[in-house]
Amino acid sequence: MKIFLDTSKVSEIEKWLPVIDGVTTNPSILLKDGGKIEDVFSLVGEMPVSVEATGDFETEANMYSSKYENAVIKIPLLRPNGKDNLELIKRLTSNGIKVNCTALFSLPQIILATKVGSRYVSLFAGRIDDEGNDSYYSVAKAQRFLNDYGYEEDTTELIIGSIRSIGQVVDCAASRVDIVTIPPAILEKMVMHRFSLDTVKQFERDAEEIKRLDLVAKSNSK
Repeated sequence: MKIFLDTSKVSEIEKWLPVIDGVTTNPSILLKDGGKIEDVFSLVGEMPVSVEATGDFETEANMYSSKYENAVIKIPLLRPNGKDNLELIKRLTSNGIKVNCTALFSLPQIILATKVGSRYVSLFAGRIDDEGNDSYYSVAKAQRFLNDYGYEEDTTELIIGSIRSIGQVVDCAASRVDIVTIPPAILEKMVMHRFSLDTVKQFERDAEEIKRLDLVAKSNSK
């Protein structure tokens, strides 16, 4: 399972570079973090960076793709007016632009996004749970579709986003999800376990005790 980092903070990206395979951003993340997209691209090397197109989707998609080889353009399946972006996504992908079709909540949406050549499809697990539905079931169905019923020419990978807990990450791993995009705060929780901490503290205490006993033994032998 690949891990993408859901942030635009350079300090967080630097910290988690050893374990991540890419970065995802959106306007809300950029506004909250105060990050600059050019700094993200300069830091991650060849890793894919998902950047959201807004307003004139096609112009922004072409701009980012021409400027950064590793740019993946986030295009929502639906526009704010309720119309879809299927024709646009098909046009962009036909021109070699990598698209992350985002803000998806159902398998039918994923099927359509896959048909128009999306490189990635982003399912928002946390928000599915917020509505009282079962994100584990939705994630498993989506991954099974892409694994078993995908189209021969398709190379679409599933990204699970809107991660709210370690449990959701574990569920994704159990479903053999392609990619999970994880906020830094959740990665911090994944690192920590109180028994791991207690164990290494005990090792340190015992190592110090061994040193003390060695010194006592050497002193008594004189």
